[in-house]
Amino acid sequence: MTQEQCTHRNNVQSSEKPQVYKVGIYGWRKRCLYFFVLLLMILILINLALTIWILKVMNFTIVPQTSLLLQPICIPIPLMDDVVLR
Repeated sequence: MTQEQCTHRNNVQSSEKPQVYKVGIYGWRKRCLYFFVLLLMILILINLALTIWILKVMNFTIVPQTSLLLQPICIPIPLMDDVVLR
C-alpha cells in the first residue's frame, strides 16, 4: 500500500461523523421509572403512617405498664374422667 492510499483512507474515515451512543434511560421508560419510584415512596409513607396510627390506637408502649401474669387454665374433659376411674 502506498503512502497516498493510506492518506486517502484516513481522510474518508475522519470525514464520517462518529456515532454517539446514548447511555441511560430515555423517553417513556424514564417516565415509567419515575412514576413507579414515586408510587413506591407514597406507599411507604402510607404504610408508616398507618403503622404509627395503629400503635397509638392500640396503646402499645416499649416498656410494659404491668407485668404479665400467667394463670393455669383447667379444662375438664369428661371422657378422660371415665378412663382414669377404671
